[in-house]
Amino acid sequence: MADKDQEKKVNNNTNNSATNNDYEVAQESYSFWGAVWRRFRRHKLAIVGLWILVFVFIFSFIGPVFYTLDPAENIFEEDVANFYMYKINQAIKQDPGLKEYLGTMLTDFEQTLARANDLKAKAAAGDYQALSELSWSRSDLAATGMQIISMVATYTDSNGNQPFASYMDLTRYLSPPGLPVGAPGHPLGTDDQGRDLLARIMFGGKVSFAIGIASALIAVILGSLVGLVAGYVGGIVDSLLMRFVDIMLSIPTMPLLLALSPLLRRWTKSLTEGMGLGVFGSILPMVLVLALFGWMSLSRLVRAQVLSLKEQQFIEAAQAIGVPTSRILSRHLFPNVIAPVVVAASLAVAGNILSEASLSFLGFGIQPPATSWGQILNVAVNFINSPQQIVRYWNMIFIPGALLFFTVLSFNFAGDGLRDAVDPRMKL
Repeated sequence: MADKDQEKKVNNNTNNSATNNDYEVAQESYSFWGAVWRRFRRHKLAIVGLWILVFVFIFSFIGPVFYTLDPAENIFEEDVANFYMYKINQAIKQDPGLKEYLGTMLTDFEQTLARANDLKAKAAAGDYQALSELSWSRSDLAATGMQIISMVATYTDSNGNQPFASYMDLTRYLSPPGLPVGAPGHPLGTDDQGRDLLARIMFGGKVSFAIGIASALIAVILGSLVGLVAGYVGGIVDSLLMRFVDIMLSIPTMPLLLALSPLLRRWTKSLTEGMGLGVFGSILPMVLVLALFGWMSLSRLVRAQVLSLKEQQFIEAAQAIGVPTSRILSRHLFPNVIAPVVVAASLAVAGNILSEASLSFLGFGIQPPATSWGQILNVAVNFINSPQQIVRYWNMIFIPGALLFFTVLSFNFAGDGLRDAVDPRMKL
């Protein structure tokens, strides 16, 4: 009898434990966003896209904390000459006979370079006389640098070979002053105006991210507000708002932006110079323009969701007890449409980044002092008129182009994964 009682107690404990476990699982299953995250993790491309976005975000926003070069600062002839000296010392280590071959030319180049560096330091400290002399010193340095690099390139060793013939390609970096990929202090080289390309790409990433996210956020707020009001109020209000949406959707956005570009440039100039807003003033017009033409599809999505939700019993109960309309919209309807809104917003960020890059590439987007990946591509393309120019400016074309491509692709992957994760009918 005692054994039966003991066995019954064990069975009851087991059943209670199973019941508790079932309750915990059931309780966990009620967490909508927890279920979304579990389903999202099964979408392999979405996870890959998410990691790429994390990398690009860290590169653009945290990278400048450690890589502190000013993206707007130009290098000068003495910076190129220091790079030449670095390459010449490498060549001398490889073949000591080169130093004897260069002779006094190397000595003159070292002295001219040392003087230019000294004048630059004095000019930076506020010595106007040194600043005046520096311009002459730079002219001498450019001429001397061209000669000594030509001598290194034509040097013939004891075996009758010219091991440094490729150094002749370095002369193209003197006009305008520029540095190739891998130059000391400038890992990605410089652009056509001698500005550090890595610093500019980091800065351009911040601008592109800021424009994409800010414009999408404004579009989400505006589109959600219009969709909520149109779907819930209905009647003439719904008809007027939806006809306005139809009119906005019928506007050819890109041709209109191109036509309005002079006005946008004037507005940008007044914000950056007249009001002293700097970079913020440069990107504000683009953010507002992209948001202005990006909220319509979202409003239709929200309206469709509200039309199906407002017939539900919990909305009718709220109306019956006299809950204000504003509270029904903000506390009962909007939380139930937030999932598709988040999905649409993630896809809108990618579209806005691509639109900004397209406009900047055409020369109608971001204006100085700000820069973006599209503007860097625009600057590079303006200097390409031969295969040799493509070789020279490949770093300005392929690096920002690749970042732009993978960023937009990653947002699309993440958006697709999020869209599938919030849909319970999808099997992941």
